[in-house]
This record gives sequence, structure tokens and C-alpha cells, in this order.
Amino acid sequence: MPPPEPDRSGFVELNRTRLRVWDWGDPAAPPVICVHGAYDHGRMWDGLAPELAALGYRVLAPDLRGHGDSGRLSSGAAWAASALDLALLARHLGPPVGLVGHSFGGGQALYVAGVWPELVRWVVNLDGLGPPPAALSPPEDLAATTADLLAGAERTLSRPPRVHPSAEALVARRRAVNVRMPDEWLEHLVRHGTRPAEGGLVWKADPVFGAGLPAAFDLDALHAEHEAVQAPVLVLTGGEHDTWSEMTDEELAERLTHLPTARHHVVEGAGHYVHLERPDVVVREIRTFVGEVGP
Repeated sequence: MPPPEPDRSGFVELNRTRLRVWDWGDPAAPPVICVHGAYDHGRMWDGLAPELAALGYRVLAPDLRGHGDSGRLSSGAAWAASALDLALLARHLGPPVGLVGHSFGGGQALYVAGVWPELVRWVVNLDGLGPPPAALSPPEDLAATTADLLAGAERTLSRPPRVHPSAEALVARRRAVNVRMPDEWLEHLVRHGTRPAEGGLVWKADPVFGAGLPAAFDLDALHAEHEAVQAPVLVLTGGEHDTWSEMTDEELAERLTHLPTARHHVVEGAGHYVHLERPDVVVREIRTFVGEVGP
């Protein structure tokens, strides 16, 4: 059975773009913003958002720029532009807000909490502490790597979006990558993450997003970003090996040392999409967390 529809939806104009925002709960309740991961969209929160609303929150899940029904990216600077969008949305709602972020969205939540601490009450990070250290090391030849990425981006952006013959074909493609995700969620994310095109379906995600990711991340900068976070943080990671859950236990523990306000819980029986695989545990841990740190 598919999850229930959001209570409301609409659009917000900010930061020179238009964000689709999905909305649950009492509009007068304390706000929580749920931030999806790369290439996903706000409807991935259709299961968790009603549970958070039942805890006494108004829950809003935007489609990040370049994703879902929101405006396209105006440039390749996806990380900074999306973070500023979230900060402005928080100000629009009346801060401080709670932030729940998954994967790329978890990194965005920590970025906002570090740069604009006055906007954030607490953060729940769902397997979003960044890529493993090997991916954060600069390549031997940064200029050549950057040139290759730019050439690939030019090829991507100069051709029309790839058309897929059916939703079933897209579900199969995503199942090959997200091997632990329940089938009903694969179908749900495909249903709301695609649009019709001549000959089939295309993903809604803007190809500029992938083209705009940096050639190399800076580990020292990531540590400094995490160390700037003052709000209480709950980090939930899955106990099972999964695509995009690539850090060892030792690497994860080292990453957590730079988040002095964080507490960490491993969710057994889940991989990267902890909130879709074990929603019962995630809701229980969030309920305990906000009960201790305040609404």
C-alpha cells in the first residue's frame, strides 16, 4: 500500500528559484524541514513525515533546486545554492527549525546548522556525514581530473535527457543500485521522480546537478564545517553494507569526533536508506532524541 498523500503542497519563491514544498501537520506547530538526498525528491518523506507530524511538528519537505518539481539549478554550485535555499526557507517559516536530512541532504542540514546556527534547533542526520576519506583526497592531477569532469558535463548537457521506456524499467535500474530498498519505495520514488516524455519517461532531476559537484572534496573543510555545528545532532547509520554507505566503522568514528554535539545510533537491518528500511527504529530514536533536547 502506498503511503498517504501529504496534507498540503505548494511553491515558495526564494533565492531566485521556485521550490516545491510538501507539507504535513498543524501549520502552527514548530517547523521541521526534511531534506532529501541527491537525485531524490521531497516525496521520499511520505512515510516518515506523518510520523514526525504526529509528534507535534509541522513537517515540510522541499524538492531541492534541480530536483522534483522545483526550479532548475542556475549554476553548477549545487551545494551552496541548496544550503542557502534551506536557510531562507527556515527564515520564512520562523526559526529555529528542526532539520532531518538523508545522505546529501544530511550534509546540507549540517552545513546550514554550522553556517546559520541561529536558524537550527536540532539536526537528525541519516547516513549523511559525507563520502569516505578516499573520495575526499585530492586526485594526483586535479587539473586533468577537472578537465575530464567538465568534458563529461558538456557531453551530458549538450544532449537531450535520456528517455526510458517505462516506469518498470526505471524501477529495475534503481533496484540494481539501491539493492536493499523495499520495492514499494522504489516504485514510489520512480512515480514521483519522473515526468512523461515522447517515448516514455525521463527523470526530473536536473543533469546540471551532477555536473556541478566538485572534482574533489576537502576533508579539512568538511571537518571545520562539522565542528561549527552548535545544535544537538542525532546521527543514524545502517548496520548493513549498502551502496553509498562506504565508510568503515573506524572512519565513521573519526568523522563523528568532529561533531561534538552528536550522538550516534546504528540501525541494525538497514543500509543507506535507514528511514525507509527501518522506519520504526528511526521514529523511536527521533522521539527519544527530541524528548531529551526539546522540541
